[in-house]
Amino acid sequence: MIPLPTNIPWRAAGAAVLAVVLFAAGWAVNGWRKDAEIAELTAARAQADLTSANAALGNLEAAGARIRQSADDYLIIKSDLGAKLDAIRKDLKNAKPLPAGCRPDAQRVRSLSDAVDAAKQAAAAR
Repeated sequence: MIPLPTNIPWRAAGAAVLAVVLFAAGWAVNGWRKDAEIAELTAARAQADLTSANAALGNLEAAGARIRQSADDYLIIKSDLGAKLDAIRKDLKNAKPLPAGCRPDAQRVRSLSDAVDAAKQAAAAR
């Protein structure tokens, strides 16, 4: 058997080892606690990002619906205006020419007024 040295203070060495073990255990527990806090913060941030993304997606869907509705309205206005302009052109082509110094008849005045109204609607639609 190997004889143990008698001049080593075993109580002090044991206390030092115990202190090191307790410090390491505390360090590990504190690391676990901090990891849990970081995980909670990460989850909260992810939830906030998800809420923000869902709100942005809802806004995008609403904007898309408004754009689609505006495009449909534009096509309706464009087709109606095109038909009105074609009718006005036809009426103006078929109208009797005015002799020099004469006033336009009521039909010609109505046609011109309709053309002006159609041009104003087209300008307002833009």
